[in-house]
This record gives sequence, C-alpha cells and structure tokens, in this order.
Amino acid sequence: MAVLIFACIYTATHPGMMRFALLILFASILLIPYCVMLAFGKPQEYAKAEDVEEEKEEVKPEIVVEEIQVEKIDLIQKGKAFVAAAADSFSDKDGMQNLLDTINKTCVEVTSANGGAILMVDEFEDLITVKSFTGEFPPPYKLPDDLPHKPLRVSTSFKYAQFPLRDNIFGEIATAGKAELIAVPKMDDRIVENGPEDFLKLGSFIFLPLRMPGKDVVVGVLALSRNPGTDPFGDKEFDWAQTLTEFAESALKTALNFKQYTEKQELTKEADIASGIQISFLPKKLPPLPGLNIGTYAEHTSGVCSDVYDVIPARQDRIAFIVMDVAGKGMNSLLVMTMIRAMFRLIVNTTQTAGTILSWANRGICSEPNADHFASIALINYDPTSKKIQLATGGSVPVYRYNVAKEAVEKVSVTCEPIGIEKTTSYKDIEFTASQGDIIICYTDGLVEALNAQGQQYSLASLTNIIKANAKLPGKDIANLVKSDIKKFIGNETLRDDQTLLVIKIQ
Repeated sequence: MAVLIFACIYTATHPGMMRFALLILFASILLIPYCVMLAFGKPQEYAKAEDVEEEKEEVKPEIVVEEIQVEKIDLIQKGKAFVAAAADSFSDKDGMQNLLDTINKTCVEVTSANGGAILMVDEFEDLITVKSFTGEFPPPYKLPDDLPHKPLRVSTSFKYAQFPLRDNIFGEIATAGKAELIAVPKMDDRIVENGPEDFLKLGSFIFLPLRMPGKDVVVGVLALSRNPGTDPFGDKEFDWAQTLTEFAESALKTALNFKQYTEKQELTKEADIASGIQISFLPKKLPPLPGLNIGTYAEHTSGVCSDVYDVIPARQDRIAFIVMDVAGKGMNSLLVMTMIRAMFRLIVNTTQTAGTILSWANRGICSEPNADHFASIALINYDPTSKKIQLATGGSVPVYRYNVAKEAVEKVSVTCEPIGIEKTTSYKDIEFTASQGDIIICYTDGLVEALNAQGQQYSLASLTNIIKANAKLPGKDIANLVKSDIKKFIGNETLRDDQTLLVIKIQ
C-alpha cells in the first residue's frame, strides 16, 4: 500500500508513464506473499478464537432421564378407565352409579384396602350420603342404638346411610376439604368404635375429599379401610389414593356436568310443552256478553306455567270469570291448573255461590295425594239481568272496582288462603250491585311486580292511574293501554313471572 502511495506522488512530481508502470509492478510483487499466507494459513488470533469455539461445542450438558415407575404407569391406566366410565354414563341410566362403583373398587384394589365407600354431598341439604360401598368397612361412626350388631345388618345400614356435615368423620372431611391418613383411629376423637365384636374393630383409614376441578367445591368423600391385624395404610398407599382421586374428580366433573345439562334440557322441553298447553287454555275469542265490554292481557314467561284466565257463560243469569295463578312451574303446575280449571267449568253451572264453589275446589285439590302445589284464584260471577256481582278469592289474586260515582279505585276482595293448602278452609262471598260505567279489575302479582332496569316495580299505583285516566274507554282499550304502559316501563328486561290482567267494563 505504501509503494502505491509513493508511486502516485512520484509520478505527480516527475511525469512519465514508464516510471509509474514499474512502481505498480513492484507493488504487485510485494502483495503475492501476503495473498499466499491468507489462502493457506490462519492468523493466530483467529485460530485461537476458532479453537475456543470448538471446545465450547464439545462441552454438552448431561441429559438426565427420570425413570418412570411401573406403579405410576398403572395409575395412569386406571385413571383412563375412570374417563371411559364417565363417557359410558352419558347413555346409561345407571351410568353415574357405575362410575362411582368403578372408582371405589379401583381405589380398593390399588391400595389393597379391605373396603371402600364413596359418599356424595347433597347440594340442597347439609347431608352427605353413601352412594357406593364395597368390601368390609367397619363403621367409624356411632351406630343407632336399636341396630343389632350383626354384620349383614350393619353393612346394609351403612350402604343407605346419610350423615350431617358435622359431628362425624365423613362430614368433617367434606367440610374441611383436606385428605387424611388415619393409621391409629383410637387417637382420633372424630372416629367411634362401636363394640367388642371383631367385625366392628377398626384398623386404619384413608379419607379423601372429591372436588369439582376448577371450582374448589367438595362434592363427595372417598373412604378406604384396612382391617386390624393387617399392616396399616402408609404414605405410599396414601399417595396412590390421592393420585387416583385426581383422575376420579375429572371423570366426575364430566359426568355431573352432562347430567346437569340433560336435566336442564328435559326441564326446558317439559316447560315448553306445559306453556303450549297453558296458552291453549286461554279463550281464543270472547263470546258476546250482554252489558259488558271485556279487556284482557296475558304475557307468559319462558319456562313458567302459572297464570290462566277463563270466561264461562254458565247460565242466562251467570257469567263466570276466573283468574288463576298456580305456584311452581312445569308439568306439575300444569296438572294442578288443569284439574282446577275442569272443576270450575263443571261447578259454575250449578246454583252454588262463588265462595262455595271455591271451597269445593279447594277440598278436591287437597284430596289429591300428589298435588303438592297451591293456587291463588279469583272467581267473579256476574248476573247481567240485575248487574249483581258475586265474588270470592283465595291467595294473591285481588279484585278491584273502579267506582264511577266516586271516580276512585277500591279493593273489594278480602285476603284468604290459596286453595290447596288446608282442606277445611272456607271462602267468603262478597256481593254488590255494579253501576253503569263501573270497572272490575283482576290481575296476578306478576303484573304489578314486574321490574324495570333500575329494579323498580311497576306497582298497583301505575295500574290504577291508567284505569282512572281512561275510565270512559271500553274495557278492551283500557287493557291495551295497560299493556303498552307496562311494556314501556319494563323495556328490554326479562320477565320473571307470568302477567295476567282482566278488565270488565259495565255498560
């Protein structure tokens, strides 16, 4: 490089191409050895760096492979069997019981227990109930005083036993949610030994809570027992049982979730059928009623079957109006509603008063052993020849009268028990003569208790304000105004109960 620089400077001060060419040739000759060194040799620093890199590549970390124990592989296979049993439970009516029995027997087998039991917590009551039982399991709780100490009687009693969630080892484990290995039961005051008989003597126990994964909710307890005279359970069996319990919890979650889904689907299907029949009970078209103008409004909630109204021109001197609200929902409510409606359609054709008809229907419903529902009812009998009104009510369905002379809404019904509660209940007749322009109003509580987005109720005051402000209109128009007003008040909120309104305008 220095020769090249010198050649350039020299040529600039001493012009001549020959001298410049000679100097360039000399510089090229000097570069040849350097090029040879680059091609076949290594700079010392580069060689050292490459050697260090090779040394780094040669040093590799040791890979430690943990040996999987045969016992763990076996537990995994057992856990797979739980999942398979849970899947089979979907299509088998006894599937849940088969799943519990599979879990119980597997845990007994793996831990070499003499007996095992699975108890499930009742989600509606503070009870835990034996659902699966196998082998010999001396009861660790106090036996009833009147139970003979015989193996068959004791084991049969345990198979169908229920326990509170306190004051016994099963309830305590379910409440605390903590697995326990009890090698010496005599040292644990939660466990009771019942007698000197050999089959009642206690050995060792393992108690494990069964949880719903992801919810940390205890749904049951797995209990394992070893008889006295055998080696007590140790940490190894305790660990195996805990591992199997984790598989069991996942299988139970799958089975329980599917069971809840199918039950919900059945209830929805049942409710849809009941709602369809309920709607069919409503009069499709009101018959001509002399001296009256009728307005009605009925809105039904999905899955609820409670409200119905009926208009029955029974005789020349009686038009019967019925508004009914049956407690509960679904098919049970529908059956009660159907029975009551049939009774009224038959009895209103007699000369009996409204109170007597209600009392007869009440005795009929109370006499049905499987009718565990009650109903609120208003029965209004109107005589078009005399404008005389006779009514009787039971429960929460009231009757109001807009008194045209006073221009005020007043309650005319009295509070009394719903029908279906007490067989001896007697219902009172209320009678008065209506005037032209009077309005009789009857409704179910779902109407005035309807909620808006702010949680406010529609209220009786809102209903009566509509009626007083539009008292000169026909009954049909008044009912339509109430319908529009309540829908505006509720907005997009979901109905929580059926709504029924009956407006009878005296002309």
